[in-house]
Amino acid sequence: MTDTDNLLPLKTKLNLETAKLKWKELELFFAKGNLLVVSTRRDLIEVAAQIAENKKDEIETLILNKDIEFAGPQWVKTNCQNNPDLWTVVVAPYVVCQLTKTVN
Repeated sequence: MTDTDNLLPLKTKLNLETAKLKWKELELFFAKGNLLVVSTRRDLIEVAAQIAENKKDEIETLILNKDIEFAGPQWVKTNCQNNPDLWTVVVAPYVVCQLTKTVN
């Protein structure tokens, strides 16, 4: 990390740290219970920033609206059989991910 990294706004830093990974690369985080899934209705970076800033009320609303959840066996069975690409960003101790949106 350089001195300039400390000057960047949080959302910019998170955006720069975002990567597209295959499901197989995330299985270990799922097994450890550290994989959070963000609904495609929401902006991954915005949600990750709320987690990083510990915005309890906003996170609670996301959970109640099912816009964020821990990846569970049913989610994996439904979404990961074909080793899909997921957008990911680390907000320690979690890996926050989102299925890539397909354009038809």
